[in-house]
Amino acid sequence: MKAPELTDELKNDLKALKMRASMDPKRFYKKNDRDGFPKYFQIGTIVDNPADFYHSRIPKKQRKRTIVEELLADSEFRRYNRRKYSEIMAEKAANAAGKKFRKKKKFRN
Repeated sequence: MKAPELTDELKNDLKALKMRASMDPKRFYKKNDRDGFPKYFQIGTIVDNPADFYHSRIPKKQRKRTIVEELLADSEFRRYNRRKYSEIMAEKAANAAGKKFRKKKKFRN
């Protein structure tokens, strides 16, 4: 297997795969022990089964080129992401407001 060329789209897809544990709160994934991107990997396409034409296929209008585009098109994912972001920002603002009134320590020699 030869190493594929890392384009911006591939890098974004690999980042999305790396952070998949934070995307869905109901799914558990093991901790990713890899620091950077893998050197060797393959990307494929899912071929639809003709028997599942009406049940478990994605219509052509909803198909996207990359994983990131699929996530951005998913309204449920965007709603969850927006809610979590606002919670984190509110928590940061509350912590920053509390630091302002903290008593400063004096150095002792």
